Amino acid sequence: VNEQKSFSNEEIYITDEVLHTIEGGKKVKRENKRKILQKLVDEGELFELITPKNSLEDVVLTKKSRETLNTIVKQLDKRVVERLYEWGIRDRKKGVDARIIFHGVPGTGKTMTAVALAKTLKKEVLHFDCSKILSMYVGESEKNVRNIFDSYKEIVKESGVEPVLLLNEADQFLTARSTDTASSISQMYNQMQNIFLEQIENFEGVLVATTNLLENLDKAFSRRFNYKVEFKPPTEKERIEIWKKHLPEKAPFEKDFSVEKLAKYKLTGGQIDLIVKNTAFHVATEEKPLFTESAFIKEIDREKKSGFENEQVMGFLVNR
Repeated sequence: VNEQKSFSNEEIYITDEVLHTIEGGKKVKRENKRKILQKLVDEGELFELITPKNSLEDVVLTKKSRETLNTIVKQLDKRVVERLYEWGIRDRKKGVDARIIFHGVPGTGKTMTAVALAKTLKKEVLHFDCSKILSMYVGESEKNVRNIFDSYKEIVKESGVEPVLLLNEADQFLTARSTDTASSISQMYNQMQNIFLEQIENFEGVLVATTNLLENLDKAFSRRFNYKVEFKPPTEKERIEIWKKHLPEKAPFEKDFSVEKLAKYKLTGGQIDLIVKNTAFHVATEEKPLFTESAFIKEIDREKKSGFENEQVMGFLVNR
């Protein structure tokens, strides 16, 4: 006999078989929408569709940073949004929006955190590299800016899915506008930025823009973002956690191997990730493979000599 589940306020009983059918139908519907989304992205050739694998729980964050990102997640909860509708704080016609800017030096993992945020929000990511926007043809760049947002709206409409829109390396859009009105190039940049500003203002959904140069951020743009999240260097304690997340669990390590010793080196999360992979490739070629501190230190020295002497910081960490 199937177990029956009752809804207390209604004299309706649904068997487990029916429940499983309903749940299975929802899963199929989500998968179909995902296929439609992928098809639209492939046809448009404008965005890269990213399906997140890791959530914010998998990212090393400072306490303050995690609180900021958790606040964003909570404010996008359906129950919270419904309350805001009821109170008249949000307009149902405009929908839900969250405009977020991640800023920090190059290579700080802003993209990784944006994708992890999407995973926590149970969303896909439409990724656009803003460095592609410039065109050798006068007027094309302005059209390309509009095309980003028009294409996003069309994809949402046709797929029934609302991915996070991730605009990577958006520096050229966000910096202060030029006062050199005589230059045709300056005029083009200003026009492009004006269009971008207009589109940001009217955007509905979750948008994350990344930039390396917050100090040059135009005030008009600054006001358009609900949240500004800064990426800072990891502390030694946080580097230990990052090392532990990247070291292979099933690999053979020498006796008394010390993660703490490796964490003394002021590396970025991206550097740690690369060093672990490079060390693994080297160790895998040995007759008797063994991960040793000296093998990692050799790769650390090589990495630091390859242009990272300034010790810029990799992702995993955000502060508001």
